Amino acid sequence: MTSSSDFDSSDRAHGSATRRTALKTLGLAASVGVPMIAPLMATGSASAQTADDYKALVCIAQFGGNDQSNSVIPRSGGAYSSYQNARPSLAIPSANILPITPTGFTGPELGFSPSLPGLRGLFEQGRCAVLANVGALVEPVTRAQYQAGAKALPRQLFSHSDQFAIWESGLPDRVSQNGWLGRLGDLTAGAYNQGSQVSIAMSIAGTSLILAGNETIQYQISPGGVARVNDIESLYGSTTGGAAFRQLFTQSGSNIFQAGLSSITTRALTNANLVTDALSAQPALKTVFPDSALGSQARMVANMIAARKQLNQRRQIFLISTGGWDMHNTLIEEHPLKLAELDGAMSALYAATVELGVASNVTQFTVSDFGRCLQHNGRGSDHGWGGHHFVVGGAVQGRRVYGSWPTVALGGAEDAGNGVLIPTTSLDEYGATLARWFGASNTAQLSTVMPNLSRFSTPNLGFLG
Repeated sequence: MTSSSDFDSSDRAHGSATRRTALKTLGLAASVGVPMIAPLMATGSASAQTADDYKALVCIAQFGGNDQSNSVIPRSGGAYSSYQNARPSLAIPSANILPITPTGFTGPELGFSPSLPGLRGLFEQGRCAVLANVGALVEPVTRAQYQAGAKALPRQLFSHSDQFAIWESGLPDRVSQNGWLGRLGDLTAGAYNQGSQVSIAMSIAGTSLILAGNETIQYQISPGGVARVNDIESLYGSTTGGAAFRQLFTQSGSNIFQAGLSSITTRALTNANLVTDALSAQPALKTVFPDSALGSQARMVANMIAARKQLNQRRQIFLISTGGWDMHNTLIEEHPLKLAELDGAMSALYAATVELGVASNVTQFTVSDFGRCLQHNGRGSDHGWGGHHFVVGGAVQGRRVYGSWPTVALGGAEDAGNGVLIPTTSLDEYGATLARWFGASNTAQLSTVMPNLSRFSTPNLGFLG
């Protein structure tokens, strides 16, 4: 994932480095220069706390671009035939597709990949929803407008790095120094996490632009837990070495960067013990998580949710991720495996929230670089644009398909060419709906999270109660 930048635009414009900017810079520098403490960086909150409630967002990144056409599938009649004709070597047999029965849906009969039995079950229980044909948009665009070049398009369309950077920043027409979940953290941390020394934004997937705010500095933790900072007491087998480390990295000074590094390191050492103690105080979860990379990350999310009261956190934002979705030649073999990994992790995390009594307080959602072409290229599919996404949680108004279901056929109304879907729902609308539920309730706050939101017609897609 991309990393947050050293300075925001206002800092460059004034030619000065503020203390806040220096801290952001040092937060990234320390992740390179001091690996021992890199997972321990965090920020506290300092504003008044409001209502006694709890909410968490869990962002699940699918790196590489998920193939939406083999995830949620038309399963009968002419719609299935069009799907099969567009990708004869990739099409899932209709008999193998897991049927779903979405409420109020007037499109074709749909189903999930056979690798998604857990999500299918949650969908039928009303705890999972599908967001259809979502993508990065500068402004709404039709097929005719796209072909005529009449509308602005996201920069570097179809490029992995550029498109995921847009999904992280929420800004398709310019480069950003922060992410939309980081901006959401800026708005909500002070109100809900007063007294917490651990950041509202927590990554179990490495440093990410999506969690970087103007004030929010993401906290990194591994799936196995917090690095044992007390090991520095005998650094290289020497108590003298440990003492020297502490003195070097925690001494204050007049230099803004030295003072910033001291602040970050001191907080990191303190937070490591706080988080370790909070996690250790929780009884072991009974929910069984899959033995996969994503499953391990989801387990740590559940553990951090369990520790929320000890950490004084009433709002938490998590990032977990899974790579390997760029399947130009291996979709037949590998896509079912990746979907099964996603299914197992999301299903187990939902079960853990039920166990913890917070199912209605935790919402999981997926993001990816882009969707993929409907047209096959033999054994895989190429880069696309719009794609389908899953949202899971007790607050989800589930068993529904939100947005506009596309024509799954070559040459359809949303086809930009080769079955590339022109998105009909924007990332802005998707993110704003999540942000509204989380606590960004008014137009100004939602526009801070998603600055281009006013260009689109549905700031609340309605999938969260």
